[in-house]
Amino acid sequence: MSNALRIQAIDALLPQTQCGKCGHPGCKPYAEGIAQGEAINKCPPGGTATIHALAQLLQVPELPLELPAVPPQIALIREDECIGCTKCIQACPVDAIVGAAKLMHTVITAECTGCELCVAPCPVDCIDILPLAGAEADLQRQRADQFRRRHEAHQARLARDAAQRQAERETRSSAAPSAPQAAVAAAAPSSSEAQERHKRLKIEAAMAKVALSKAEKQLAAHGTAELQRQVEALRQAAELAQRELAAAQPPAAASAPSGGEAALKQAKIALAMRRAELGKAERQGLDEAALQPLRQALSAAEQALHQAEAASGKPAPELVRTDKSGVDAQLRDLKTEQAYARADLLRLERRLTANPAAVEPAVLDAARQRLAAAEQRLHDYQPR
Repeated sequence: MSNALRIQAIDALLPQTQCGKCGHPGCKPYAEGIAQGEAINKCPPGGTATIHALAQLLQVPELPLELPAVPPQIALIREDECIGCTKCIQACPVDAIVGAAKLMHTVITAECTGCELCVAPCPVDCIDILPLAGAEADLQRQRADQFRRRHEAHQARLARDAAQRQAERETRSSAAPSAPQAAVAAAAPSSSEAQERHKRLKIEAAMAKVALSKAEKQLAAHGTAELQRQVEALRQAAELAQRELAAAQPPAAASAPSGGEAALKQAKIALAMRRAELGKAERQGLDEAALQPLRQALSAAEQALHQAEAASGKPAPELVRTDKSGVDAQLRDLKTEQAYARADLLRLERRLTANPAAVEPAVLDAARQRLAAAEQRLHDYQPR
């Protein structure tokens, strides 16, 4: 068997989660490592079944799993807490998350490998990892070929984007500039190029830092020699990425936001994070003593946002007064209750779709009854 066919056969036995828990950036690189003599026991999602299959294929002894096994699982974004930062979209190796900047993101359940790579980059901790069981778990394992194709398509898309950016840079550099333009170009790279390179290096440095942090946690938990080597390699890569970022030319000062605008943006982010922390604590059922500091932090963040808005220098919006009839307070309350009831039911149904054991039937029935009662009260209401 040729080496290429050997790698292909090994790769076919891996679960294609692309999670990186083996120390490689994907299943194919790990298959290449196994073909070169690397141990076959480094795939937690594959577990003992993958070790057994690899041992039979390669005619080598079976080894105990190096790290704890990871059961089939999927990611779930709590959409009402998502701030639209796109960091999870950038981290997903199979493009299983859809959304746009400053808009809600969601996970395509049938395409999610459960790799967990989207969890660490999320700044507001709104992503849960839900275990799968029974038929759902078996179905995910059967999608390995689908996950491989999506990862290959993801890699091809990144390569096309990089090639397109390179072609655009070459086109700009090959254009004959005038004498003043040539002098400026010789002195420094263009603003768009500097911004693009600085952004790319910033993302690479952040990703390297996240990979190093995860590897250090695994080393602290298991302490194997192989993990020690991986941590050292990742630390060197993270330091190199940080040095390249520090040496890169930052975006042009003219395009940078003013100090007031930057402070306003930071205040908005801080408020979103404090609100998410309080919401998470309330869902966990913490007592009032634990919730009070979080409420105070949220109140302080709201006050800081008001101050940042006043100091940002942005003109106040022009108010346009229109004559409107008074709002029926009772009708408004009925509509609000209906909206909340519908949102709660939809949230439970999404979790039920992701994991049939995640929602108790009594809870789902209560949510349906609440929505039906809210709709009936709204239907029966007669304005005065």
